[in-house]
Amino acid sequence: MIEVTSLTKVYPSGAGSVTAVDDVSLHVGTGRIFGILGRSGAGKTTLMRCLTALERPTSGQVTIGDVELTTLSASQLRAARHRMGMIFQHFNLLNSRTAAGNIAFPLEVQGVPAAERSARVAELIDLVGLQGRADAFPSQLSGGQKQRVGIARALAAHPEVLFCDEATSALDPATTEQILDLIKEINARTGVTVVLITHESEVVRRICDGAALMEAGRVVEQGDLLDLLTDPTSRLADILLPVGDPALAGVGESVVLSFAQGNTQEAVISALTRRFGLDVSIVGGAVEAIAGRKVGRLRVALSHPEGHYDRAAVASYLAEHEVSVQL
Repeated sequence: MIEVTSLTKVYPSGAGSVTAVDDVSLHVGTGRIFGILGRSGAGKTTLMRCLTALERPTSGQVTIGDVELTTLSASQLRAARHRMGMIFQHFNLLNSRTAAGNIAFPLEVQGVPAAERSARVAELIDLVGLQGRADAFPSQLSGGQKQRVGIARALAAHPEVLFCDEATSALDPATTEQILDLIKEINARTGVTVVLITHESEVVRRICDGAALMEAGRVVEQGDLLDLLTDPTSRLADILLPVGDPALAGVGESVVLSFAQGNTQEAVISALTRRFGLDVSIVGGAVEAIAGRKVGRLRVALSHPEGHYDRAAVASYLAEHEVSVQL
């Protein structure tokens, strides 16, 4: 669905220049929810502006579906943007229009007939859970309701891709969960591809099935979320499911165990104790439901009364039980 190849964006700055996006390549599959995670200044917003053709890259390509955006004229770009929906951090609603009027606005711009607009607005009001609020103005809506209007407006023209730029960072935690669950439901019901730009790890952890980590304008890691979380060496996994400081392990060898399966981590740990005579202490970590699977990352301290154990045999046993280990 989305293919980004060697994308670079350089801005002039005084006597020099600033590289905001540096040789980024990404692949986002059709119907996926893909998160791009990074701190402020990592280049996420510039990347988003290039993906939506609001900025032309200095070099590289952006392809959405079968359209290569960087080769299009201004008029062709306007037509291509009809295939994209955008959800903003601060809602960007028109204060002079009701909720229904805001949702209808992109359809008016496209010249959709009034009867068709009304039917689509009614459908979207129901989809995002704003029944009874269609005639309310933005000043009469809560933050969560405003964002629901923003989501409905973004979906109005049946986009193929829904871009979300820090869509929940202005909301309280409870409302954030509701909005994220709504986006996930919309993805499941409509099949729209979703790209989330965020600095909040909870956003990625809660609804994404793929992710990329950006630092200093570069994508330093990307892939299927379950694959990343079950890789003990993954930097993104350490952000999403931190396992604690190895210095806290005390006596024993500190190792990281990762899994995404139905088996409980307690059974594997108990088996290690019985089978290899190991003392196992849990230092930190978590087990959570992510992307429909139970995912665990644990830092444990392993020790043996005789002071040594067969590390290769332990690693082989864990691999047989679909547990990745970093010894």
